Amino acid sequence: MTEQLIVVPLDGSELSERAIPYATLFAKTLGGRLLLVTVWEGAEEALIRALPGSASDLFKEGERYYEKYLAGVAKKYLKDGVKIDAEVLAGQPADTILKLLEERHVDLLAIATHGRSGLGRWWSGSVAGEITHRAHVPRLVVGPKVLAQPAKAIKVDAVLVPLDGSGLAESALEHGVRIAKAFGAALHLVQVVSPASQTFLFDVPSTTSVDIAGQIEEGVREYLHSVGKRFADQAKVMSCVLRGPPADELTDYVEAHGIDLVVMASHGHGGLLRVALGSVADRMTQSDAPVYLVRPVEQTG
Repeated sequence: MTEQLIVVPLDGSELSERAIPYATLFAKTLGGRLLLVTVWEGAEEALIRALPGSASDLFKEGERYYEKYLAGVAKKYLKDGVKIDAEVLAGQPADTILKLLEERHVDLLAIATHGRSGLGRWWSGSVAGEITHRAHVPRLVVGPKVLAQPAKAIKVDAVLVPLDGSGLAESALEHGVRIAKAFGAALHLVQVVSPASQTFLFDVPSTTSVDIAGQIEEGVREYLHSVGKRFADQAKVMSCVLRGPPADELTDYVEAHGIDLVVMASHGHGGLLRVALGSVADRMTQSDAPVYLVRPVEQTG
């Protein structure tokens, strides 16, 4: 098995470090190593122009500080038996990390959505959000509700893959099945029949609309069952059809069923589908579980 490279961006805060246990668990289970990175922006441009010598000294001092910080963080997790490298980068945080992801052929980005003030002032959600939305590699996003929970042993016993019948949503299936198989986790396949998809029923008699709605849900159940059968030999598969606003129903399902990880497509190719999938993915990062986001391969022609 090829060793995977998992990048964990840090901003000097304890909150940003909460992504490391997840990255460590994935590295141990799937076979990989960690690269901890932080970005040192250096001196302000005005100081560089006015006092280039002082700016250079400040930059070197900051670089040494972050090198010491990353070395200390890495030391805490070496006991887990995972290879950990650390690197201080220079530049604008989002662009610098995105360039790293592209140049190093990274397999997974593990990132917390928030840091804190002080050392983490450049983080504050906005940089993390930009990296998460622009990155083309799979992203393991540890959201605010997970960050707010007390530190605990990380486990992956239940994996949720939301589907909607489209190939775009199914692009996350390969990742979800692989993760569930590696961790010995149950695989939950869930589709939400949203009220918006049934607006055409409003102008037909109530008894007819109920019958059609039932047929829609039955069709979804058959679809989920057929998908589940394809992977029954790789994981324990269960499926469920929900009705209501997709993001609300899925976040409730995560809480009610003790889901440890959500694996889903991050967006569509364009138009309403891009908006719909992207919106639900963003909402899911606010749930009780971290979210493994997969960007579907863009199709041409």
